[in-house]
Amino acid sequence: MAKQACRDSRWLMIGMLTQLWLGSSPAFGLERDVVISVFQGRCQEGDFSANLRKVRQIVEEAKSRQSDFVVFPETFLTGYESREVIERGARRLNDPELTQFVSESREHSMVILVGVARRTDDSIFNTVLIIHEGKLLGLYDKVMLTGGDRDSLGFKPGTSIPVFRALGVTFGVLICHDTSFPFPAMLASEQGAEILFTPHYNEIASQQMDDHRRWVRNCHVGLATQFKVVVARSNIVKSSRAGELGYGESFILSPQGTELSKAELFKEQLITARIEPAMFQGPTTWATNAETPSWLKMQIAE
Repeated sequence: MAKQACRDSRWLMIGMLTQLWLGSSPAFGLERDVVISVFQGRCQEGDFSANLRKVRQIVEEAKSRQSDFVVFPETFLTGYESREVIERGARRLNDPELTQFVSESREHSMVILVGVARRTDDSIFNTVLIIHEGKLLGLYDKVMLTGGDRDSLGFKPGTSIPVFRALGVTFGVLICHDTSFPFPAMLASEQGAEILFTPHYNEIASQQMDDHRRWVRNCHVGLATQFKVVVARSNIVKSSRAGELGYGESFILSPQGTELSKAELFKEQLITARIEPAMFQGPTTWATNAETPSWLKMQIAE
């Protein structure tokens, strides 16, 4: 069943790419320098209120750095440790604490991206909320679920890869396992995304940690360089379960795959980088998706 769900998600990506390729690609471009902050830290498993207090604290710190965007780890408001944690920390979009937090964002212009287990009438989704100027600008539901996401934690998969626009920036969101595949990032890029925010919750068996972090880093370098996007990865730190480590190593990469900022292993930290329009222009980058001939795009889709 897990393999079938993965195949279904891939075919969904390919179908959306086909529709996009048959149309025209949007012509956006970064309009000015943009400051991005990425939070790496601990969440309180299942304690929505405590995690929201932490988010408020980090938002204030990001504001003091004159950040345009701040991103938090996967399901940070909820936790991710178990099905019981997900059920306890999940919230509907009309939750009073959540709507109050969204309303508070009207006091500044910064875009906040924060993860939550989003409850609906019949499902729970692994969601990132995009909050801007007192409103919910949009949301993204994780598409490429792991077997644990689906079978152990009870998440339902998302069915679209939207992009968003705020402060002169077109950006997308991919959650953790989404970044292990090319199609979600490709679809966001084809819709004009200049920045990909990638929240993670990586709690890994200690003996596999180094292999995992190399894999994740290499995947992100590949996405940044192949699709000419800035990639901002946010991860947890955690060491409360024997034999499991949440190692952190959040980072911000340029479209050349170089580090603009990087958090230390196992350390709670807010990192920040300035993104400049020149990073997306030649001779810094040498190829674009627009060079791909239509027959090749259609062969991929088929």
